[in-house]
Amino acid sequence: MPILITGGTGFIGAEVVRQLLADGETDIHVMHHSGNFQRIEDTSRITLIQADLADIERTTAIVADLRPRVIYHLGAMLTVPSEGDPQASVRTNVFGTYALIEAARLNGVAQFLFSSSIGAYGPDAEPPLTDFSPQRPVTIYGTGKVFCELLGAYYKSEYGLDYRGLRFPSVIGPGVKTPGPLQFTSWVIEECARGHAYTVAAPAETAVPVVYYKEAAQAMIQLGRAPLKDIQTVTYLINGLQPTPTIGELAEVVRQKLPGAQIHFKPDPDKQPLLKVLARPVDDNRARLEWGWHPTYTPQAIVDDFLAELSRHPQRYA
Repeated sequence: MPILITGGTGFIGAEVVRQLLADGETDIHVMHHSGNFQRIEDTSRITLIQADLADIERTTAIVADLRPRVIYHLGAMLTVPSEGDPQASVRTNVFGTYALIEAARLNGVAQFLFSSSIGAYGPDAEPPLTDFSPQRPVTIYGTGKVFCELLGAYYKSEYGLDYRGLRFPSVIGPGVKTPGPLQFTSWVIEECARGHAYTVAAPAETAVPVVYYKEAAQAMIQLGRAPLKDIQTVTYLINGLQPTPTIGELAEVVRQKLPGAQIHFKPDPDKQPLLKVLARPVDDNRARLEWGWHPTYTPQAIVDDFLAELSRHPQRYA
């Protein structure tokens, strides 16, 4: 039966596509809005569907036509664009998700996998963050994520839809273009790889929970394949390899791999309050216990693979 992936041309979504293809899946349909195909232009055996999640009629019709067995819902407006246009964020991230999950219910979709974020927590959640920490976000992006998590849980309890969600930390990977408060975790590697000096707008001792983009995609697929009886927490925090490296430690790995890399630290005073909120440690024990989440990428492995991807596929991340 078909698989539908929203946001399938994006950062994590394209990697989900690649990993599913590598696993032998052949009936994959990628729903996208941007029309930016660089990340999947060398793939085959997929069907592209251009649509805006905010177009509820179109979204509903796509699900009704395909009747997929599973929906990987990774399409969304990200933090900075959402804060720039809150109304558009609500249309896409909230109304779009509602349309998608309601269409899933009406058309017999067995499973709905949702991509959430640590942005679903507010500044009052005490560290470490857990799956059960209070969720009182102060951004429209985080507010939308909380609504959709609760909506998914409701559809699970009320209608029996197999809803499962992941709250991602900062995701490291090549080709990040959308501005964001934590993008320096990716840009400190990519800018140096391209021969540019890079200034991190945070103290070197800042430790931001991170996961490599390939493992983020792997986590989404692994969560979906876990036995239903093991899924108790339903929406899970995940983190990368522990202990979380500081941005200074990651920068040092970049210098080792790219001798001559010029990396400087100049904290932006205006950004530090938000960074303190986002840099709280994460406890992902429930994901590890219930469905075997076990990240393996060390900072060295992340930088090695990141540089190899840029070298092998320059157009993919241009």
